[in-house]
Amino acid sequence: MSFAKKMLPMDAAFVQMETPNTPMHVAGLMVFELPEKAGRNFIAKLVEDWRNETRIQAPWNQKLVSPSRWQLAPSVKTSHDPDLEYHVRHLYLPKPGGQRELGQLVARLHSQPMDFRKLLWECFIIEGLADNQFAIYMKIHHSIVDGVSASSLLMNGLSDKASDKKTPPFWIHQAPPKPFSKVPLGIPTPEAAFKTVRNVVRLFTRRDDLTTFRSTPNTPLNGLIGAQRRFATQSFELDRIKAVAKKGGVTINDVVLCLVGGTLRKYLHSITALPSESLTAAIPISLRAEEDKSAGNAIGMIFSIMGTNIADPVVRLEKISESTESAKEQVLGLSPEMRVPYSMASMGTHIIRMMTGQSGKRSPLFNTVVSNVPGGKSDKYLRGARLVNVYPANIVFPGMAVSFTFYSHAGTLNLGITACRDTVPHMQKLAVGMEDALCELEERLADIEPKNKPSEARKEAAK
Repeated sequence: MSFAKKMLPMDAAFVQMETPNTPMHVAGLMVFELPEKAGRNFIAKLVEDWRNETRIQAPWNQKLVSPSRWQLAPSVKTSHDPDLEYHVRHLYLPKPGGQRELGQLVARLHSQPMDFRKLLWECFIIEGLADNQFAIYMKIHHSIVDGVSASSLLMNGLSDKASDKKTPPFWIHQAPPKPFSKVPLGIPTPEAAFKTVRNVVRLFTRRDDLTTFRSTPNTPLNGLIGAQRRFATQSFELDRIKAVAKKGGVTINDVVLCLVGGTLRKYLHSITALPSESLTAAIPISLRAEEDKSAGNAIGMIFSIMGTNIADPVVRLEKISESTESAKEQVLGLSPEMRVPYSMASMGTHIIRMMTGQSGKRSPLFNTVVSNVPGGKSDKYLRGARLVNVYPANIVFPGMAVSFTFYSHAGTLNLGITACRDTVPHMQKLAVGMEDALCELEERLADIEPKNKPSEARKEAAK
C-alpha cells in the first residue's frame, strides 16, 4: 500500500504556482563525449537498458495524489509501476547538430508543461550532435528538487570511472535522507522573531543601505509572458572567474552577477530600454546544512543590484559586492531557526501574485533571477562517455521573462539562459554579451592592485 505524504509548504508552492504559461520544472542539459570505441548502437542500447530498469527510488518514484494545481495542501504518493517508455524519450537532431539546433530543441522541450498524472520527471536522450557528442535533457519538477538536490541526484547517477561501462540510470539511486537537524526547535525568542519581522519589513521600504523590492525599475523583461521559451548557453574556464574574483577582492557570485549586469546593460541599451536605476537580481541561497543533499527545497532569496546603470565594470563589481554583503546579512544575520520562515515571508508577496494572476501586471519585485549552483571538481562518465558540460534550464514567469543559472563542473562554469520567446528576442546576444563583459572586466582589472576579499577586509578593519 502506498501512503500519501503532504508536501512541505515551500515544495507545495511550486505546484500551486503552475500554469500553462508558467510550468514549474527545472532541467539540466548534459552534453557527453562518446567513448572512442562506442558502437553505432551505443545510444539505442542506452535507451533500451534505461527503459527496462524499473528499480526506481525516491524522489523519482513520487507522483501527485491529485493532478491539479488547485489544492491547498498537495500530497505525493509512491508509484511502483513507472511507464518508462513515456519518461525516457529518444530524440535525434539532423546531423551534424550544433549548439544552435540543440538549444532550439531544448527550448521546445522546456516549454512543455509536465503531465501531473505522471511521475514528476522526464528524460530525453538526444543523438546527432556534432563532434562525436550526445546530450541528455533531464526535466524535474521544482516541487521535488532545488538546485543542490537536483545536482546531487544527477551527479550521483554518473560514474567517476571511464572504465565503468554499465552505468545504471539516475532513478535507481535514492536521494540521501535529511540529516539530523542541529537547529533548535520550539518557539523562537521574542528577539529572534522581532528581528525576522523587521528584516521582512525592510524589503518593502526604500533604503540606501539595502536592495529592496522598492529598488526595482520596470523594464520590457518584466511584463506578461507567453508559453514558449528560448534557451541559450555559454561556458567559461572557472579559473578565469576565480582570477577576476581574487583580483577584485570579491566572491565568484559577485563576478557572475557583474557579468549578467554587463550583458543586460548592453542588451537593454540596444533596444533603448535601459532604465536609469540598476536592475535588481533575486539570488537563491541554500539554507541547507553542508552535508544535506536530500530531495526537496531548502532555499532562500537575497536581493542585489546588478549595476546596469554603471558604465565602468570595476565600479559595477565593487557596488555589487557591497550590495550582496548587505543582502546576506539580512538572512544569515538571523538565528538559524528563523531563516526558513524569513525566506517564506519575504517571498510571500511574489507567491500570492503568481497564484492570483497578478504577476506581470504590477511593478516587479525583482527583474531577474541569477543562480549559481556549485558542482563537482572531477570528471564524470556515463558508460565511458565523458560529461563535457552541464547547462541548467530554469523557470521564468510573468514579471520575470529571463533567468540566468550557472553550474560549475570539472573546471568549467556553465551558464544556461532561459527566457520567454515572445518577450526576449535575439536572446543569443545575452550569451555572447557574457563573454564580452568578462573580457572588458579582465582588461579593466589588469592595471589595478589586487584587493582583499570582503571577509579579509572586515578582519583588517577589526584589528
